[in-house]
Amino acid sequence: MMKLNPATLLIILLALGGAAALFLAGLKPEPPPVATLKVEAAPIDVTNKAVEDLKKQIVLLEGQIEYLQGQNDALKDENAQMIQKLGMLGMKDAPKMTPKDDDVAPDFVGMGLEMMKMRKLHALPLVTTAVSQEEVEKVILAWLKRQQPNEEGKKLARGLAALGWIPEAIDPLPLRAALLARQLGGWYDDESETMFTIDPSTASGPAVTSNEPLGIAFGQLLREYGSILYQPQHGPMKTDMRLARDSLIAGDAALTRFLHSLQNPASELKDDLPAEDPDHPINQVPMPAYLRELALFPFNRGFDFAQTLHSAGSFPQLNSAYSRPPISTAEVIEPEIYLDQERPAPVEIQLAEVKLKGVLPYLDDCLGKFACVTALRTYNNDEDAALGARGLVADRLLAWTADGGAKRDHAAWQTLFMDKSSADAFYKAMISSLKQRYETKGESEFAAQGRFVCLLRNRSGAGVVLIEAASEEARTALKLLMK
Repeated sequence: MMKLNPATLLIILLALGGAAALFLAGLKPEPPPVATLKVEAAPIDVTNKAVEDLKKQIVLLEGQIEYLQGQNDALKDENAQMIQKLGMLGMKDAPKMTPKDDDVAPDFVGMGLEMMKMRKLHALPLVTTAVSQEEVEKVILAWLKRQQPNEEGKKLARGLAALGWIPEAIDPLPLRAALLARQLGGWYDDESETMFTIDPSTASGPAVTSNEPLGIAFGQLLREYGSILYQPQHGPMKTDMRLARDSLIAGDAALTRFLHSLQNPASELKDDLPAEDPDHPINQVPMPAYLRELALFPFNRGFDFAQTLHSAGSFPQLNSAYSRPPISTAEVIEPEIYLDQERPAPVEIQLAEVKLKGVLPYLDDCLGKFACVTALRTYNNDEDAALGARGLVADRLLAWTADGGAKRDHAAWQTLFMDKSSADAFYKAMISSLKQRYETKGESEFAAQGRFVCLLRNRSGAGVVLIEAASEEARTALKLLMK
């Protein structure tokens, strides 16, 4: 005998109940038939009896509905567990997870499907598992090291320390991983094909786990477009380009999360702490202020960038951006430049020679417009800093190891502007920064605090080069090199 499932049985019972109600509602007592045999009989109240039967039937149906609802809930729970188990079969080196009996797991599968449906992407749900915050940070760190191999992160930090923009040379990638874990509440690991969410009992604050929906959106997009956006065969990207590409996916995720919350008010972020609050989890990461600004840029400015692209051509415009990603933070800051079909090609600063005393620089990077304005803002007001960086066309940062046990290395930062007046604005803002940092009178060349500094004009007045050296000899050599 075929066994009906609960949903089918519920539909049949409701249909029968509805038919009975309609029939009884239209029932009218008919006059008694004319009998040939006169028999005295007691009157029968057909209407009252029918009402009683209907009440009993309704009570019976209510009980059956309650039973079926319980069965349906049980089936949903079982289905969610099956999806998790099936997904785990395909995972590589995934940690085991034993859910607590009293825990109610968030419906990340349903949330992901809803967001991707709204985002117009046909994607399977992410397999999710909860692990400690420390484990999530390790997974993120492994991904960051693949993006910046050969100690590229440490080399950049050494160069920034040589310029005096961060206090000392550090390894920024573990700090970046800790920050991302707190921003996203989890991470999608492409090697195990798993979305790792942070176990609330291990989170550094409630704001971390409230960001999980953003992490789910980011994970879905990373799975969909990560291989296009980050292609290791092309080698490490310059800082400016990497920040621009990070801004596309981070901004897309933030916009997706925002639009989803508009349709689902219950899923709105519950974090009441502003980002600048000292108690906010991201401020628990001991990251130098300059590096923090660079790390937060993809989410802060990326949202505006993604919103502009969405306004220009909805989600198809965002989808196509992954095949034509922004090439600089200048395009993220001013999306109109990116949307221009004839956007200017990137300018590279050429140098005849980059060896210092016969040694190649360990760092050869392009910082970009946002890094420039952030450096100027340290000692200038926002208006002067923005004016100083506005006309930046290209830049190139070179750094060499300093001998003799110097705490900071040698560095030369060549900048190029669209015209002389733009270079003048930058020169003025940079002189102001050097004057305040080294407590000098604002000279363009001086020695202070064990550093030998020089700010020179070159390239027909459109270029400015900042030299920070650990010795007089190195400064002289760099002046000739960058002339």
